[in-house]
Order: sequence, then structure tokens, then C-alpha cells
Amino acid sequence: MEKKEKDKLKENENSVPEAEEKVEKIEVCYICHKKFNINADDESYYWKNKYPFCAYCAEFYGFYR
Repeated sequence: MEKKEKDKLKENENSVPEAEEKVEKIEVCYICHKKFNINADDESYYWKNKYPFCAYCAEFYGFYR
């Protein structure tokens, strides 16, 4: 193998696929007790940096934010 091909193979081995970049973190909603992924691209967040809110409850109780 040529040096360029070896370098390309090493780059591919070291790269992380997009699916593995976002780690799924399962939380239980403080209000409705539904399990959800806090790292998903939605409205879910931690209220007061402690209590997890799912996307539905975050939207419904959004006026407390």
C-alpha cells in the first residue's frame, strides 16, 4: 500500500460516526415521569439545572422558564 492510502485508512479508523457523537442520555421527566432522551434536539431541558423536563412538559409549562 502507498503511504497516502495508509493515511486515509488511519483517518477513517480515528473518525467517529455521527450517530455516536450524540450519546443518548435517558432521563425521567420530573412532572409526567415519562422516559426521554435529554440530548435530543427538542425542547427538553433541566429546570433549575436539576429537574429534567421532557419536550412536552417543557412546552406546556414554558411560561415558568
